[in-house]
Amino acid sequence: MTSRRAAGRHGYVLASVRPLFVAAALASGAAIYAAEPAKRIAALAPSITELVYAAGAGKSLVAVSAFSDYPEAARQLPQVADFAGINLEALIRLKPDLVLVWESGTRQADIARLRSLQIRTESIRIDTFDDVPKAIRRIGEFAGTTETAYAAAEKFVLRAKELADKNRGKPKVSVFFEIGRSPLLTINGHHFITQVLSICGGVNVFASASQQVFQPSHETLLQIDPQVVMRGASPHGNRDRDDGLYQGFAAYRRGQILSVNADHILRPGPRLIDAAADVCDVLDGIRAAK
Repeated sequence: MTSRRAAGRHGYVLASVRPLFVAAALASGAAIYAAEPAKRIAALAPSITELVYAAGAGKSLVAVSAFSDYPEAARQLPQVADFAGINLEALIRLKPDLVLVWESGTRQADIARLRSLQIRTESIRIDTFDDVPKAIRRIGEFAGTTETAYAAAEKFVLRAKELADKNRGKPKVSVFFEIGRSPLLTINGHHFITQVLSICGGVNVFASASQQVFQPSHETLLQIDPQVVMRGASPHGNRDRDDGLYQGFAAYRRGQILSVNADHILRPGPRLIDAAADVCDVLDGIRAAK
């Protein structure tokens, strides 16, 4: 789970439902909970939007959150959630019969509010790398697209196995992964990014930390002196950043402050397998440079 402070275009939308009269909401024709396949789906996080498309249910999407920009078709859909929360009035107008929310990024009170309006609301949770194919299958079951979803999940699992097999036995590389700069944030061994690193022979230097997302001490990090500092960077932005924070690190002197596509590695969705491939390439480059 990525910290709320590290949320946004890469993960979860903070959902603070805007106050509306319940009577007006009910009068708008909100969908009643039903176990039958969903035909009108709202995905309230960019990563969930990607999971819905991977599950073959993109044609059923009627609403998304801000920053839902992949695949291209998602850009054309109404956005009903952003940093300010859920625009409940706009969401209800679209008459979804299923709302998918990010469990760690949406307050339980807001989920309860949606359900009190008889809008079927399901939480998606991804704590581990293996949870991605599980989520794809689950969404396929919600949408009645199990054949496509199960095939996509199996493809993800097979690519992960291929990468793990290919990188098994390679020299380990110690990695500090920066997920936030102001303040400096990183992750422990229970985070899905650590599992991505592990597939490629990368070792998270803070794997044993007690908190999943936390602010490390600069002094401790300098003492550890990881072989590489890695972070996510926007594929659309300038990757050149002030790395003065890491002066004194061996990685800084060797030019090994490196980036991978943030949309791949910070969004726990189907492109997490692409992130693993990116990371493996980066770590192979570190090994070759020795």
